[in-house]
Amino acid sequence: MEEKILGEDGPPGNRVRFRIHEYEGNRLLDIRKFYLAKRPNPLTGKREFMPKRQGINLNRDSFMELRRVLENYDKEILEFLRIGHVPEEMLRYHQAEMQAMEKGFRLANDVEISEVNNFQDSHMFHVRHQGAKDIVELNISHPFAKAISIEEISKSTPEEIRALFATVLAAYSRSRTLLLGASASNPEILFEQAEFDWSKFLENYIEEIEN
Repeated sequence: MEEKILGEDGPPGNRVRFRIHEYEGNRLLDIRKFYLAKRPNPLTGKREFMPKRQGINLNRDSFMELRRVLENYDKEILEFLRIGHVPEEMLRYHQAEMQAMEKGFRLANDVEISEVNNFQDSHMFHVRHQGAKDIVELNISHPFAKAISIEEISKSTPEEIRALFATVLAAYSRSRTLLLGASASNPEILFEQAEFDWSKFLENYIEEIEN
């Protein structure tokens, strides 16, 4: 029988694969690490995944015992694995943070606000990074940008300012909820959509308040 990959997990270049295959006449469930070869296969011209030694083959009896364990102890196993677990995205962020610190890159830069009236899209803001400065460009045609203008803020009470801040958080939460259900996996597309939704929710909030 030909091998069949049932599932896989891990970063793009270092995967754990769950597959069924036949070896020396034995049908097995194989759980094994695979790495993406640096050089392409001369026959196909493509880089292919190669198996590592780290792995295990389960025959029918071993798999039946594994299934019994999972059925009886799944909650206990998940709780145990949760303790001390650091999501992969957090590890990548921490690594980038450490690299930035080693290069003397400031994670918290000085911030400058620039009001712009010729935005090419409906976003409320864009951020440009210029050396040690982050420039926040506000779309002054956006209702929320108008609501936080110096003129409007000067007429607002502390409670009203707190309410505006809460609106920012609420709009972010709503855009995040939509993002979690998105089918796209490209970070650039996901963040672009999140910013669009965030800006739209803020616009709706302000229009509801004014009406």
